[in-house]
Parts: sequence; C-alpha cells; structure tokens
Amino acid sequence: MSRHIAIVTPVLDDWDSFAQLVVKISDRFSGTDLVVHLVAVDDGSMKCCDLETIALPPESCIASVEIVRLALNLGHQRAIAVGLCATADRSEFDAVIVMDCDGEDRPIDIGDLIAASERHPTHVVVARRSKRSETPAFRLMYRAYKLLFHLLVGRTIDFGNFSLIPMPAVQRLVHMPELWNNLAAAIMRSRLRYESVPTIRGSRYAGRSRMNFVSLIVHGLSAMSVYTDMIFVRILIAAGVVAGLSIVGMVGIAIIRFATDLAIPGWATMVGGDLLIVLLQTVVIIVATSLMMLAGRSSRPIIPVIDAQPFIAERAMWRLDRPSVEPAVARAS
Repeated sequence: MSRHIAIVTPVLDDWDSFAQLVVKISDRFSGTDLVVHLVAVDDGSMKCCDLETIALPPESCIASVEIVRLALNLGHQRAIAVGLCATADRSEFDAVIVMDCDGEDRPIDIGDLIAASERHPTHVVVARRSKRSETPAFRLMYRAYKLLFHLLVGRTIDFGNFSLIPMPAVQRLVHMPELWNNLAAAIMRSRLRYESVPTIRGSRYAGRSRMNFVSLIVHGLSAMSVYTDMIFVRILIAAGVVAGLSIVGMVGIAIIRFATDLAIPGWATMVGGDLLIVLLQTVVIIVATSLMMLAGRSSRPIIPVIDAQPFIAERAMWRLDRPSVEPAVARAS
C-alpha cells in the first residue's frame, strides 16, 4: 500500500537548490511505496521558479510539486507555518515532512524519519543533529543559545525544523499560536509525543547559508517567545529573590549601624542607598514585566490556520502525469 507524504520546504530565491532537492528525492525513493507531494513555500522570492525545467522520469515517486507564493517575505518559521496550513486539510496525506531545500537536510535521512514513524505512528519524529559542520564560532553560539533556552525555559531543545509530523499532529499544530513563531518549540509546547532520530548535517547544493550571528539570535528569540509565560515566571521569581535579598541587606545594615559599634562612618548610608536603588529597580522590573504580560494575554493571538490565508498570493500545481503548471489563485478577500 502506498504511503503519501507531503514535504513542506520554504524557499527564498534558492530555486536551483530546490530543483536539485526534487531530483534527489525522486532518485532516492522512486521504486518504493512512497508517494511524495512537494510543497514549496515561496517566501517572497525575487526570482521565479520554472517547474517545467525539472525533468523527472515517468516512474518517479514525485506525484506533484506545488508552489505556494507568499505576498511578502514572512521569514523562515512563518513560511513553514503557512506551508503546514496549506497541507492540513489534505486528507490524502499520511504525514508531512518539514525540511530545508538547500541540502543541509539530507533526502537520505527521510527514510530514517519514515522508519521511526512506522515504529511510533502517533509520534512526531524529529531530526537531531549528531554531527554538525558549521564554524567553531557558530557552534559555540548555538550551544550558548541552547544553554540560555534551558536556563530560561527549563527544557532542552536539541532539534530544528527537519521533522515528520503525522496529519493529526499537523491539524493540532496549525491551531497553535506558537507555530507562528517557531516550529520546534511549538512541537515541544503542544504536548505531542515525539521521537528523535540522529542525522548528519549535509552540504549545501548551491550558494551560501543565510544563517549568521544575527539570524541565530532572531531564531533563538523566536523559540523562546513560545515560552514567554514560563520565562516571565522565572524572571518574576528571580526579581523577587533580588528584592528579598535587598531588604534583608538593608535590615542588616540598620542593625549593624544602630545596635553595634562596627559601623564605619558613611558606610551604612552608602551601602543602604545602593541596596535601595537595587530594590526600586527590581520593583520597576516586576511591575513592567507584569503589565506587559497581562497586556499580551488580552490581545487576540495569531491562529495560523485562520490567519495564514491572507498571506498566500498564489498557488501553482505541477503534476507528473500532466506536466503543466495549473495556477490556482488564492487571494485574501
């Protein structure tokens, strides 16, 4: 029995890599029971993709290639969210695989994700990098990001976007506001069970990676934004501890100043004043973060499955059994 898999991949002007990805997937899985439907989310590219240039054999496992063009550049994570929303109502799919098109997520690892999914059919299967090939500086910053995430959230994040998501899990995720910011953190927050598979980072098909120091910071902040409430509680507790220590210190100074002969002239006033400043700043932080948190909770959250549609400017489909582009325009009303 054939298994129909949708592969969602965001693309930003990297159509050469996308074409190579399509061919490599076809070469790897043609002749198996896997039927692949590729969904490329065009994240505001300045270049256009000509699907007619992708030559596939008649027996290819690629059943269709769909281009979902966004009206503007939303960013990597939100392009993935739109792609998941575009596939969530497709009952013919058994699961959705999210991967990058640049070659760093290797098509050969798709087989490992599918094998793990067959062992755990209700689990999300995520790819965990067992070997990385970035520069030492990038790896150091990535470890710092994971450490900060663990300290602020209390959980460890050790996987990225490359994952296989069963359709019931897709339909759950597209209703989660957290998906709009970060897929990996949304999977963790969703309480869906997930299984990790070790993978190796592949080499890019073409061009250079757009991930740099600034992009890594933005990526880390988007992941941590999924756990804003937990981070707020930890900041509140830390601020409360600092405020408590400041009060204890001020009381101790007052005891030393008025109940003993140990005080140095001017010392109690100076230290007490410093502790008072720390206390007042801590109170300001507590009040400000509390007001921001409460204001955020009163705002309507983004629901991807509802709010993604206006960002889709056009959808074009190419089928192997009918090699022509069939535009299906879907614009916001």
